[in-house]
Amino acid sequence: MSYSNRKQSVTDRMVGLLYRNFIAAKMQSIPGIILLGLIAIAISFAVYKIGFLMGLGIIGGILGLTIAAICLLSTELGYYIIITISTFIFFISRLAHDAIPAGVGIDVLIALNFLGIYFQKTINKERYWSYSRNPITYVYFLFIAFMLVELFNPSMYSIAGWVFAFRKMLNFVMIYFIGLHVFKDMKSVKTFMKVWLTLMLIVALYGCYQHIFGLPSFEYAWVSSDPIRLRLYLQAGVMRDYSFLSDPTSFGIIMASSALIALVLAMGPVSPRRRNQLLFGMAIMGLAMGYSGTRTAYAMVPAGAVFFMLMTITSRRTLAFAIIGIMGFVILVFGPFYNSTAQRIRSTFRPTNDESFSVRDINRHRIQPYIYMHPLGGGLSTAGVQGEQYNPGHPLAGFPPDSGLLKSAVETGWVGLALSCLIYFVVLQTGISNYYKCQSKEIRNYYAAGLVGMFSMVVAQYSQVAIGQIPGSFLFYGLMPMMVKLITFDKTSTQTQPNKLHEQ
Repeated sequence: MSYSNRKQSVTDRMVGLLYRNFIAAKMQSIPGIILLGLIAIAISFAVYKIGFLMGLGIIGGILGLTIAAICLLSTELGYYIIITISTFIFFISRLAHDAIPAGVGIDVLIALNFLGIYFQKTINKERYWSYSRNPITYVYFLFIAFMLVELFNPSMYSIAGWVFAFRKMLNFVMIYFIGLHVFKDMKSVKTFMKVWLTLMLIVALYGCYQHIFGLPSFEYAWVSSDPIRLRLYLQAGVMRDYSFLSDPTSFGIIMASSALIALVLAMGPVSPRRRNQLLFGMAIMGLAMGYSGTRTAYAMVPAGAVFFMLMTITSRRTLAFAIIGIMGFVILVFGPFYNSTAQRIRSTFRPTNDESFSVRDINRHRIQPYIYMHPLGGGLSTAGVQGEQYNPGHPLAGFPPDSGLLKSAVETGWVGLALSCLIYFVVLQTGISNYYKCQSKEIRNYYAAGLVGMFSMVVAQYSQVAIGQIPGSFLFYGLMPMMVKLITFDKTSTQTQPNKLHEQ
């Protein structure tokens, strides 16, 4: 046996030993009990000798190491832990006066979770790239190649900005590959939906609490600490709610897409109890969306509803839903009630009377000559606040890219914009194609829910940077692997067997 083979064999045995004693045995083994005992003794000694605050710091450090170990050794559990942390990380950061670097911690956990796939595949002797041969993977590898070309963009002043954007893009790709590994069967897909919708219901409930009872003192102090933030959040004397998330825009967009997903799932083949739970969650998330004051989110709902109706136009439930939806929309827009939330919703569908819409339209027209002259754009992280941070003095620094599509156009040029649109097209086309190939009503329902959620976020990219924010990135890039894997769970589909053969 060669040295490299012996080294690989020892590594496999060590990984297998750690997995059996700490993960598979759930710490209920002699090594696990000893480890927990040592941790308890260390914490007690630290609190006694060093002090209470230092003891809390040590507890936090141990907790962080434990989470990191779980993400590395248990891909599925780590995946859901990361989603949960990303949901509440901004709230925790506000409690700590923004002293916690939220983005960096999530990036590290995602990388560890992705690396954990290697250990799982090695232990189970599985193929490392199973189910990766699909159009979504190919188009993302093409985009990674384009991002590497952007490193040599002559218009970019700083490589640090490129590193920041490239790292963020790699995180999205890793979330996609983690999803391909986590979604092993229909049960795992349902688990993802349950975890996500439960978390979003909690987020929605706290958002409604903020609106009804007002912001807690530490939240109001955080908003008031920045005059620009206060001006953005306080509209017409009413505070826009943001719940546990970073800002009202992210809150509203996530609530809109999650409410649409819950609604579509409720219209599928589910039990009456499950349907009532989904409709209740949808109603609370829709209410929270209204309180966010995010007009982009208001536009996402009819866009997603129309997309769903076009996909399922032959269904009687869809026709009934269309009639009820149109009546509700007319009542909301033209009804005799004039509170601040209703007025802001109405302004979404009357853009010509809105000053902010006019300003954004002017900015788009003003920057178009620059986009035409720079096919590769100004470079990554050159626009907006990131431009001022990483590329000060750049022509795009400080320019407000209020739209995800506009941000792509100015930073990566019309070539990058075309590639971004190609990615959205391939993702949706893959899902729609597999939706019509499936025979199982349940799986078709999950396809429809995922497609509606993603389509609504793609529509939101026109007016906001809707895709890529925490925790919404886990929804969009978590739904992408579902578009690939769901059809493989359909035992009645004529396409299932060829798909499996293709992966072998």
